[in-house]
Amino acid sequence: MVIGAEPMTNVFNAKVLVSSDRAADGIYGDLSGPAAANWLELHGYRVEGIQIVADDHHELSQAIEVACKSGIHLLVMSGGTGLGSRDITPQTLEVISDYPIPGFGELLRRESLRYSLNAYLSRCGGWVKNRVLVLALPGNPKAVCEQLDILCDLLPHALKSLGDACHDRRAPVASHD
Repeated sequence: MVIGAEPMTNVFNAKVLVSSDRAADGIYGDLSGPAAANWLELHGYRVEGIQIVADDHHELSQAIEVACKSGIHLLVMSGGTGLGSRDITPQTLEVISDYPIPGFGELLRRESLRYSLNAYLSRCGGWVKNRVLVLALPGNPKAVCEQLDILCDLLPHALKSLGDACHDRRAPVASHD
């Protein structure tokens, strides 16, 4: 555990949204959504479902809007964060979210370098929509869990802050240099 990390004392509601043309069309069974849901449940989150949508701006926007009005605290999105022409998750979130959280993407790219040089190509990150924390993570099951591990100690503080229930500062993380 990171020095100064907050223990999870609240139960937060989460949903997983997978953005994938091939999974939505039934060409293959998605594995990243169940991987994310399993990670969340193992870490004390109440997962309210997994939804798969095509990489379509309108369909993705609608799914995000509905999810962020459903009483959840956290929306974990898997897929659509690469460089392909159908990878539209970040630009969709830029249009419909209330604001981005730039530090999440910076942290995820920096820490993901220990797993893959492709981290530099990722457009993963965090946004806020209707006081819901929205994470845009890779569509690879291993990578989505690695990135959730990176954010593990930060998520409870972020979720409490969005709920106006956090009134303290976190201790700085000890440097490993």
